Amino acid sequence: MTSKKKNKFMISLKKIIPIVITALLLGTGSLTAQKKGGHHHHGGKHPHAKRVIKRSVFRPAKVVVYHPYWGPKRIIHRRWVFFPKYNLYWDNWRNHYVFWNGSIWFSQPSPPPAIVNINIDNEKHYELKEDDDDTDDVYKGNDNHKTEYKPE
Repeated sequence: MTSKKKNKFMISLKKIIPIVITALLLGTGSLTAQKKGGHHHHGGKHPHAKRVIKRSVFRPAKVVVYHPYWGPKRIIHRRWVFFPKYNLYWDNWRNHYVFWNGSIWFSQPSPPPAIVNINIDNEKHYELKEDDDDTDDVYKGNDNHKTEYKPE
């Protein structure tokens, strides 16, 4: 091997060795962690089984209180606010209105034409249930929402 080739080979090894060592350490660390925990099954049931719930990427990690721009003095705890009089939703996570335009559901940051000149802070509204927080297409439950939440 010539000295140039040997020098290039040594430089390549210096770059690769830390990567290989890191990969080995990560691999053995997970094996060690599995061994430490052990797998003790009691009567066929796993005592540490957890239910995995897929959460929306928009869901805040901490408890948040919302003050939407249409009602800055309001305190809202849930993602979705439903305005039954206008069949309209407000999404606190994305700061969007979701509404039926006659043929499809729209989502947009600006108020829909039906409420442009209305102070919706004064309108009857309902926070939807926590179960709806991870639902992006909340309008799929619109028939139930119209039945459950009545305008007054």
